Amino acid sequence: MTFMKNRFFQVFLILTFALLCLTGCAGKQGKLMKSAQANYQANDYEAALRDTVTVLKQKPNHVEAQNFVPIFFNAAVDVGQNRIKTLETTSDKFKWDEIVAEYNRLIEMNTLVQNLPPLTHKKTKQRITFETQDYSRQLAEASEKAAEAHYQEGIRLSASADDVETQKQTAKEFKTADTFVPGYKDAQSRYEQARSAGTKKIAILTVADESVNAHAYGVLRETITDNIIRIVLKDPEASEYLTIVSRYQLEQVMAAQDLSVTEQFDKQTVIDIGQALGVHEIVVVQMTQIDDTVPDTTSTTLNRQDTVRKKTGTKKTVDEDGNTKTESKYSDVTVTAKFTRHRRTSSASIIGSYRILDAQTATPKQSDNFIIEHQFVATWATYTGDKEALSKSESNELGNEKKAPAKEVMVFEASNKLSRELAEVLKAHVLGLIQLPL
Repeated sequence: MTFMKNRFFQVFLILTFALLCLTGCAGKQGKLMKSAQANYQANDYEAALRDTVTVLKQKPNHVEAQNFVPIFFNAAVDVGQNRIKTLETTSDKFKWDEIVAEYNRLIEMNTLVQNLPPLTHKKTKQRITFETQDYSRQLAEASEKAAEAHYQEGIRLSASADDVETQKQTAKEFKTADTFVPGYKDAQSRYEQARSAGTKKIAILTVADESVNAHAYGVLRETITDNIIRIVLKDPEASEYLTIVSRYQLEQVMAAQDLSVTEQFDKQTVIDIGQALGVHEIVVVQMTQIDDTVPDTTSTTLNRQDTVRKKTGTKKTVDEDGNTKTESKYSDVTVTAKFTRHRRTSSASIIGSYRILDAQTATPKQSDNFIIEHQFVATWATYTGDKEALSKSESNELGNEKKAPAKEVMVFEASNKLSRELAEVLKAHVLGLIQLPL
């Protein structure tokens, strides 16, 4: 299909769009048609089609949308079909992935126009139709070829090396093949086999200097380790190719090695633990310092004054029938108050470092220092004098005094934050992502 080779027609279409905007389309439909114009001029015909279809779903007799929807549809289809032809001529081994995506887009565009309500042109009274095609056969063939390409890549990788990373990539290829064609050959069983061989096994050990013991070190160490394990394993993507040794199993090995958890590890100790656990890597979290600050409260007092109308007594009046009435007497009164804002802060921090070590050689694969802080900040206000002297916003600040949490609670919250951030570091490491410093 050849689309809009006539330069005059292109100019005509753009001028028509300009006229459309100058005449001012109203409401949501107008905004969508302006968006369609911008997308068309940017050669994003699919987006232009989506905008126009949305207009026609809201207002089927919208003249401008009726005029342009067949043009956008044909242009978008032409682009998709040309992309497919170009991709088919390339030597890219995974070109069928992109071809499958293109056929899916073509099918989706067919669905967009097929789901429109019946369209009859408002002026010409002609039925608006679209030249749709059935791409199911082409999609099935492309999916089969995409599956085969990944299946063969999985076989090639499987035979190339038996290390964890290579087998992990092998498993991914077989999984992708099965994604394109569910149940493709024996891709599922090959995936399971490669995933088992490509699963990295690690141990996480949280240790501390002697100075940390005063802060319930034992409980804190266990909490950090368990939280990291829980967060990482909760992520399906990170845990697909990862096994983490439980803290209980690690402690059994530590006891067998007669190694204190507060001890600095030398190279041989790391290797011994790695061999005993059969792990690929050991993550050592070292806490070197835990600090907490005494709650500090600052207060600022402001004088407030205002003039308000208040009841200041009563007065007697006599009506025209001679009846005596008692009425309230109001006067403008100056009221004053002292308004005091309070701010209370405290914090706890954990300072240390982490190392991800190769369990076979004790070589660091990744390491960094960290300072993790948890802060408590509370504000409230009090006053003396007449509340009516305060502004509305100041009255809203009034409240009861807020106590700072105990230092054990603050340290515990800091440890939770540390666990979350170290878990993200570990997930990024497992997935091979770039991780920013803590």
